[in-house]
Amino acid sequence: MSGLETVKIIVDAEKEASKMLNDAHVKAMEIRRQVDGAITAEREKRLSKARKEAESVVQRAETEGKLEAARLKEKSVEETKRNLQKAASAHPAAVKALLEIFMG
Repeated sequence: MSGLETVKIIVDAEKEASKMLNDAHVKAMEIRRQVDGAITAEREKRLSKARKEAESVVQRAETEGKLEAARLKEKSVEETKRNLQKAASAHPAAVKALLEIFMG
């Protein structure tokens, strides 16, 4: 084998190696794009799920808050009625006591 043939074989081998490296790089970039797309899709899916869960928690908290406010309002109304009844029933005795103080 002559030196020229040897050089030609080496050059051809380098070209083939360069092509293989380039093909590998292209394939790696394609895989990376696919992985990036999958990561983005999964991130969006999880964010959407988290948003829905957060909305559910907020809705539940609002509902519970409204129910608690209604219970407190009802309790307050009942307590006010009792206090008014108590004051109304004590009114005649208070008037009598004041009259006795003034009439002496």
